[in-house]
Amino acid sequence: MKRFMITSESELPIEPSDPAFVVLDVTDPRKISFVDRIRTLGTTVSFASHNGLLFCSEIGHLEIFDVSSLPKISRVSMFEGNHPGNTTQYEVSEKRLYLSSYQHGISVIDVKNPTSPVLLGSCDCDISVEPGAGIGPYGISQIVKRGHYVFGVAMDYVATKEREALYVYDVSDFENIRKAARLSTTPVKGHGMAIAGSHLFAVGACGILSIDISSPEEPLTIGELPLEGRFGVFARDYRNRLLISGRILEFAEEESSAKADSKLSSKPLLSSDRSQNGFFQVIDVSNPIHPRLLSETRIDTGEGFGLLVDKDIAYLACSNGVATVDVKDVNNPAVLALFDELDQTKEYIGAAIVEVD
Repeated sequence: MKRFMITSESELPIEPSDPAFVVLDVTDPRKISFVDRIRTLGTTVSFASHNGLLFCSEIGHLEIFDVSSLPKISRVSMFEGNHPGNTTQYEVSEKRLYLSSYQHGISVIDVKNPTSPVLLGSCDCDISVEPGAGIGPYGISQIVKRGHYVFGVAMDYVATKEREALYVYDVSDFENIRKAARLSTTPVKGHGMAIAGSHLFAVGACGILSIDISSPEEPLTIGELPLEGRFGVFARDYRNRLLISGRILEFAEEESSAKADSKLSSKPLLSSDRSQNGFFQVIDVSNPIHPRLLSETRIDTGEGFGLLVDKDIAYLACSNGVATVDVKDVNNPAVLALFDELDQTKEYIGAAIVEVD
């Protein structure tokens, strides 16, 4: 069984003239090797894969590829007008995609027939955008679907506006998706999130918020873990632990979070400061009122923009390349490989794993 990791080249917020994703052989997660570079119609911000199909949420498009015979790849279809975000979630039972979108909220796409994707519905995140606008300083980043609700964190890169929030969308009626709740996540500028049981954890600039979602339309903040000098970009729930990828901020830990906000506001979406180091954290959330940092591992391939966990291995897409981390002993993760033999004028965002017989 061969295993491949797919991640996207990025120059965001600028759209490159030659967008592509790269295919890496990670059959042995300790020995990563380059396989191919596949051109796309726009920069892919997030991926999902299922049963030999790869879904690429790109600026302006959703592309679907047949990857069942990797390294051979063929395009199945293209859907125009997509607005990308940090999450593309495939629901197996529904054969639908749930996508987050910077500025544009969320959208739901029917892919029962992958040759003809159909937009079922969408809902905004309380801002007005001009036609054609794809990525800006505010919008939904990471989402998780639970039941007929989609939970999403909205990141605000404008420090003075404090619009960061958790949104709860009711998607029981695709033709009339509604915002069931909105909860401020200030002072944590949430960029990533994960759900464990009846609690949601919003991660972002300098901290983590614990939010009770046992009543989805009445979310309630119940706890906080300050993490000075850290910006959590993406989060996953794994074996009763919260896994986070992100970057170590430039300022010294004793400086205030207000200064952190100021630094974030100058970097609209993805940092171009390649000197910044990435991290991988494990958080104990067994007591959601008091989340506890168990470990932090430095990731020298830079800020973690994407995080996927599969068969006890965490795969990170980073600003300088990719990394693999062994999380079998989830309390004591171990870096297996750091791979930066890629185009160093690009950053790498989003991650998918595909297995081929």
